[in-house]
Amino acid sequence: MSVREDPRRGDRAVIVRYGEISLKGRNRGQFEQKLKEDLGWFLKKQGHAFAKITAERGRIYIRGIEDLPELKKILGVYSYSPAFELARDYGALKKEVSRFFPAIKQSRDFRVSCQRIAKDFSPDSMGVEREIGTIISERTGTPVRLKDPDFELHIEIGHRHLYLFSEKIRGFGGFPVGSAGKLVSLISGGIDSPVATFLMMKRGVLPVLLHFQNSASETSKVERLRDRLEEFAAGQKIKLIVIPREELFLGKYAGLFGTRHEPYVCIICKYLMHKKAAAIVEKEGALGVITGDNLAQVASQTLKNLYASRSAAPFPIYSPLIAYEKSETMAIARQIGTYELSIAESEGCSPPRNPKTGVDCERLRKVLKETGLE
Repeated sequence: MSVREDPRRGDRAVIVRYGEISLKGRNRGQFEQKLKEDLGWFLKKQGHAFAKITAERGRIYIRGIEDLPELKKILGVYSYSPAFELARDYGALKKEVSRFFPAIKQSRDFRVSCQRIAKDFSPDSMGVEREIGTIISERTGTPVRLKDPDFELHIEIGHRHLYLFSEKIRGFGGFPVGSAGKLVSLISGGIDSPVATFLMMKRGVLPVLLHFQNSASETSKVERLRDRLEEFAAGQKIKLIVIPREELFLGKYAGLFGTRHEPYVCIICKYLMHKKAAAIVEKEGALGVITGDNLAQVASQTLKNLYASRSAAPFPIYSPLIAYEKSETMAIARQIGTYELSIAESEGCSPPRNPKTGVDCERLRKVLKETGLE
């Protein structure tokens, strides 16, 4: 029986842990406050009643909550645990561990793990583990196993309360969305760009999505992807800007095919995207651009082509997937729920035959001048 299933006595709480926020020094309080606000918004939106949310020494506690919320969509949460909150009394702790006896009896073995956040509590962590472990073993008949136990009972000793729990549920970690600033994200209906956008959101970025439309069906897919990414934005709206491909190419896109410029279509497209993105960055007050580029995955993503196509960009470009295997990107897409949306059929772009893979800046400038696209 897990903590969430036990309807008996005891105050319920959720312990929320964060990772890198703890390294923020004097600014940590700002990040904690943002994370608390995001958690509060999410709980209210999902209809989870709770008493209060507090931050204490590297932990955030959601107190007086009756059911277990799924907090994975709150970026900044490294892990969380449904727990029972007790008075900081060792005698009470010895009694309350009995609520876990049914689950421990059904397990092959168990261990007790104690963490003293407050070091003034006596006995120390090892003393608590030994004594509570002995009580449980004698009462349940279940043996102790210190390495890879079937059941692990956690005891956390804080400055004001004790906590008992048996689960640690992983979140995505990172920082609250918006805490790092704003970036413009070049997004298509494919697998990579939504994942790249999510990874930068995880680092605290609030994205503005910029989509260059090939078809109405692809734009509809991008809108669904935006809605999915917005689920991780803690109530913040994600803006989507759509620009038709023909507008990007000044109406000359179709005319490039069947000419000597056809092999340059992909790199021209990337160049024009970055040029347009620069204008959007300035207009939106953003600090750079996100792309889903992956080194050498397709013709436009060779080192030379990336260098040339980005020469129009006066702002930083962030490509978190640049060294990822495709399988790694797909795994993240499945985790965040964008994979099925991305692989749905839609009308995308038509790549040229024999695209150029090693275009330098000088050659690209000549092609742009010849096509009238510079």
